[in-house]
Amino acid sequence: MCSCDRCTYARSSAIILYDFCKALHIPVTVYGHSTSGNSVELYSYAEFESIDNDDKYRMMDIAARGSNRDGAALRFVAEQLVKRPEEVKILILVSDGQPAAPGYYGSAAEEDLRGIRQEYRRKGVLFIAAAIGEDKQNIERIYGDSFMDITDLNQLPVKLTAAVKRHMRV
Repeated sequence: MCSCDRCTYARSSAIILYDFCKALHIPVTVYGHSTSGNSVELYSYAEFESIDNDDKYRMMDIAARGSNRDGAALRFVAEQLVKRPEEVKILILVSDGQPAAPGYYGSAAEEDLRGIRQEYRRKGVLFIAAAIGEDKQNIERIYGDSFMDITDLNQLPVKLTAAVKRHMRV
């Protein structure tokens, strides 16, 4: 997320989606993740049940940090979604590359992500993997039909919002 101002677009997208969901009374949570050594660090920017209504201010702290162990973070967020009472549950991942952390990379990490996606799809979670950066082909290989190609980073907020609208039931 460090190069080409990708983190700014990811942050903007999170805020736009958050505002979109709040305006339509759709419960929303926003997490980021990184690694420190072998540990996964999760960052909670907005929770389903906001305590102080300062979520947008916390989202301004979204930043590029270390490497990524996507599987642990996806599993944590997907598990939170499974527990929710809503009929439609959408997990949106904005990524600029492949999973890459100490001991977590290559085909083994990709298989882990495919397995997590399949497991939680069976539990009713819809995945959208919005790829930014040069590793789009890798992200598409991992997430298949859940992949969203973001060629123009300026379109990221618009495309993510459209994806949410597609899955809403009236």
